[in-house]
Amino acid sequence: MSLEEEVKTYSELIMKIRSKLLSSMEGWVSSFSRSIEGLRVSGYPIERKTSTFRGVVGAVDGGSMVIPFADRLVGIASALAVRSREYFERKILEPRILLQGDGESEGDFLDRVDVERETMVMWLANNVLDWADLLIIDGPLIPRPEYVGEYLYQLRTLLDRAAGLSKPIVGFVKRPHSMFIEEFREAGFTDRAVLSSMLQRLQLYPWPPRTHTSKSLELRYTYIKMLDPPLSGVFRLDFPKHLSDEEILDVIGYLAGSSDPLSGIPAILMKADEEVKLGRRLMVDLYRDCFSKISSSLDPKLWSPLAPRWGELLW
Repeated sequence: MSLEEEVKTYSELIMKIRSKLLSSMEGWVSSFSRSIEGLRVSGYPIERKTSTFRGVVGAVDGGSMVIPFADRLVGIASALAVRSREYFERKILEPRILLQGDGESEGDFLDRVDVERETMVMWLANNVLDWADLLIIDGPLIPRPEYVGEYLYQLRTLLDRAAGLSKPIVGFVKRPHSMFIEEFREAGFTDRAVLSSMLQRLQLYPWPPRTHTSKSLELRYTYIKMLDPPLSGVFRLDFPKHLSDEEILDVIGYLAGSSDPLSGIPAILMKADEEVKLGRRLMVDLYRDCFSKISSSLDPKLWSPLAPRWGELLW
């Protein structure tokens, strides 16, 4: 069965949606143009370092997926670390299964799966900190407001241990929605949107990195533009406060020098992302395999808890 959806939507409805969407997009661009009028930034240029980092580089990433059973949602989360020496080495965190609680909304459950995944990333980062001379973490070091509890404990522990070891770590935020930069606040758009229109490729802003406090943690951040239009190509880089500007530039030089020319993501982080990704095709294949194994020995009357929410899409 192909996962590609055949479009059967009524043609007149498609035209009406297109007209509304086109009008909205034109309005957004007009509003953006007015908002950034008069704004100017001075990007800090960096050099792409093609040489390897002085030591072993590792990356940690997490993956999750949600299977929509008819009775409730089931989430799966895990994390994986990769380091590159003469060959790739990996460490995998045991996957966890999460069940949607009685009365728990779909949105709340999806948020819980996200937090569980990010907590696992921080836990694994703590456990491989001695494994690499530079550790790249997929996601922020500046904690999001909804990230509490065990996640914060693991993050604080990671930052304290990295400072004690004088170890460089960086949080690579691929799709930042932050609005940290004070001079952009009135524009009403994310830092990423504004900087994408103003920075040249391989420029940083702000420089030096600025301090941002969240959950009583002081961290430093800057943005880097890796790609040319029409791609946004702007990523946020989070650093612990124990690193000097010179050390941060050394790390950024490596990130830029090892980045993929199409995605802008460092190669070692892409490797981790590819190997921990839990996508729809994998979800369907795993579901079918497990269901076939179980259903062969069950009375069909007992299949109902395992039925997929969308019926024929997964049978």
